[in-house]
Amino acid sequence: MDAQLDGKVALVTGASQGIGRAVAVALAAEGARVGLLARGRRGLEETLNMIGPPNGLVAPCDVTDRTAVVRAVETIMAEWGRLDVVVNNAGQRQDRARMDELETAEWGRMMEVNLSSVFVVTRAVAPHLIAQRSGSVVNIASISGPFGIPRIGAYAAAKAGIIGLTRTMAAEWCEFGVRVNTVAPGFIETPMNAWFREDPANAAQVAAIEAGVPLRRHGYPEEVAQAVTFLAGATASYITGQTLFVDGGWSVV
Repeated sequence: MDAQLDGKVALVTGASQGIGRAVAVALAAEGARVGLLARGRRGLEETLNMIGPPNGLVAPCDVTDRTAVVRAVETIMAEWGRLDVVVNNAGQRQDRARMDELETAEWGRMMEVNLSSVFVVTRAVAPHLIAQRSGSVVNIASISGPFGIPRIGAYAAAKAGIIGLTRTMAAEWCEFGVRVNTVAPGFIETPMNAWFREDPANAAQVAAIEAGVPLRRHGYPEEVAQAVTFLAGATASYITGQTLFVDGGWSVV
């Protein structure tokens, strides 16, 4: 892929593992320098080693903490002087429960980590993108957002909120040359769902999920990363406000 990212600077949240790590690696492979954000420094350092230290910068922070996020963005700007691509990927899984049994605290945690963090990060980077009158924001949602999946209602609500937020930001920032899109992954093999996939007690359920995907398999972080890289780069220069499903066809059956 030639995403025309040479000389560009990207910021990726949740870059310490899974989809975030794959996105950081893919963006760096296309020539971008990448600011890596997540809470755990160790995982970020591992990602940094994968992309090559000259092309990356580790900025550990809690993406729900506005002060910490602003500080991380300032670190990236001080190092490279610009910011072109922002990927809001950070998120956490929900403790499974029916909505009538879901604890209020768990609902709040899902909203803060999976939805409010997108606002916090994008709010911090917006002045830089608007000032340079260019940029691309890619938010990571989920097929659970528009379609709903039982027992992860709070997670689904947060991911649906990301899609709505994406469309609003896209409409507001067109005049500044800033594009905003969403990637909605399906059943992707990541550390976040390893507990479910690897439990022998869930073998039948995992098999049923994969059988329900037209491509008859789960996806991989690298496949999501390719979609993100496309939307981030100049090859998607006329695309904004859209949601790209990376789900093996799940959403069309």
